[in-house]
Amino acid sequence: MLKALANIPRRARNAMRFSLSGLASAFSKEEAVKLETIALALLVAILFFVPWPLWKKVALTAGYLLVPFTELLNSAIEDICDLVSPEYNKKVKTAKDKGSAAVLIAIVLNFLILAALIKAP
Repeated sequence: MLKALANIPRRARNAMRFSLSGLASAFSKEEAVKLETIALALLVAILFFVPWPLWKKVALTAGYLLVPFTELLNSAIEDICDLVSPEYNKKVKTAKDKGSAAVLIAIVLNFLILAALIKAP
């Protein structure tokens, strides 16, 4: 038990390194991730000047973070699909389309959150 506890800092450091490596890879190779990162920076900058309570700003930012989160999962699905089947495959296309649909749903959800926050007192 104590040995497992002693390994926590090392495991956390490794997990952080792997996560940052994945983010760097996605940012360098995926145009959508770059655009979503720019959009996040713009959103945060705009929200700095919007006279909303903090909870609304946090809710909108958290909702928006679902978009790059879903995009990263979609990119991972696409990478695996390309590795498993480099040539055209109808099932691979369907898997990639489903990942893309998940990103679309995250974007729609973000607009619904924005609309609800605009209406909320």
